[in-house]
Amino acid sequence: MSSPKLWRGQTLRDRSLDRREQMLDVGEELLGTGGAAAVTTRAVMRQTNLSPRYFYETFDTREDLVLAVYDRVETRLFERMREVDTGAGLRAAIREIFEICARYFEEDPGRARILLREPLADDTLRKHSADRAPAFLRLLIPVLGAEAGAVVPDGDEELALGAAALGGSLVSLYLEWTDGRLPVGRDRLADAAVAVVFAVLGAVREQG
Repeated sequence: MSSPKLWRGQTLRDRSLDRREQMLDVGEELLGTGGAAAVTTRAVMRQTNLSPRYFYETFDTREDLVLAVYDRVETRLFERMREVDTGAGLRAAIREIFEICARYFEEDPGRARILLREPLADDTLRKHSADRAPAFLRLLIPVLGAEAGAVVPDGDEELALGAAALGGSLVSLYLEWTDGRLPVGRDRLADAAVAVVFAVLGAVREQG
């Protein structure tokens, strides 16, 4: 079996993956600063200095790139959440998750725009975000361990209701904070977010 052909030390697959990462990096910058409308094929090609041919070898449409950027930013946030220490109890673990979110958005406000603001304005991201919301709650199950059942709804219907109710409350809370209209510290923000989680999910579980 012959070895893959190399060009400047890279295989065709390596170069394709590198181009994809370049486009995702530029797409993230455009989406985080100018919103979904700023993510055009022309803008991406201009900033990556790549041919349009390479764009369409990687993404079918610019909407596919927008969704891929969203998923990458979300996945990196989820990866941080997996490091939560559950030894201090359920409420402390959930609070740590919200502190992680706050730090993540503080490091780069564009991340808040991508994950929170743009899904309110862009139809493609709105549907995608809504479809992904239950996944956030499911993520809490392995993170929180045995205590997860005390807060995360069991059934799919209750999970969807909880995700929808929480999404609206928490997105509003964090956007007000990242925009500077809610002048509280990160600790106070996390406390408020935890209170919202227990209030909303507790109500959903009682209805179920």
